[in-house]
Amino acid sequence: MKKINYNVAILMAAFLSVPVFAAAPVNDVTVSKSNTQIEKQLQELTRLLEARNKMQMRMQNQLVELSQEMNQVKGSIALFNHKIDQIENRQRNLYQLIEDQNKPTVKAVVDNGSVTAGAENDNEKSAYQSAVDLVLVNKEYDLAISAFETFVVTYPKSAYVANSQYWLGQLLYKQGKRKEARAAFLIVTEKFPDSNKRPDALFKIGIIDEYLGEAASANEFYKKVLKEYPDSSAAGLAEKRLTGL
Repeated sequence: MKKINYNVAILMAAFLSVPVFAAAPVNDVTVSKSNTQIEKQLQELTRLLEARNKMQMRMQNQLVELSQEMNQVKGSIALFNHKIDQIENRQRNLYQLIEDQNKPTVKAVVDNGSVTAGAENDNEKSAYQSAVDLVLVNKEYDLAISAFETFVVTYPKSAYVANSQYWLGQLLYKQGKRKEARAAFLIVTEKFPDSNKRPDALFKIGIIDEYLGEAASANEFYKKVLKEYPDSSAAGLAEKRLTGL
């Protein structure tokens, strides 16, 4: 009986010496917490990167807008300087033309010492033709404007004044100076009723008034062309414009 108990004791000791339970696995809770922290850090990093990218995009857009504004300012300054140069050139040309007109000219003299007839008319024709050549031959429109302005001042009673005023209207209109062009055309219509340029000048005033939003005034000038010059080419154009008002 004692021997059996002894054997049982040995078996029990041997059994207890062997691990009854296997080693417990690493706790999943710790791993889960670590993954969550990493995920949060990645999310925060992603958010920071996106914020930085957005900031860079905004700065880039602002730089582009600033560059465009600077280009516009530079363009405006260049245009302003160009217009100033044009005005200064016109003034210089005008002064030069006036000076040239005032220079003494050699005139033909007969035996009794009197000036030959027609010398003044020759000067007028030469001055007028020079102004016309600046338009048709040289294409120097600014110089031509100065030349015609000088002509009407120097020869106010010349037979070419009406044509010079009409040329001025055409050239100023070509440069987009519509109000100044209108004033030149108006001189033709009011001061030179017998000029062959009058119907065209009336029509051009109508065109300018229509552009300026003065429909009633444009209508009046178009009708005046039809009434006073019904067989002119300007009348046909005026009639077409009237139908569009």
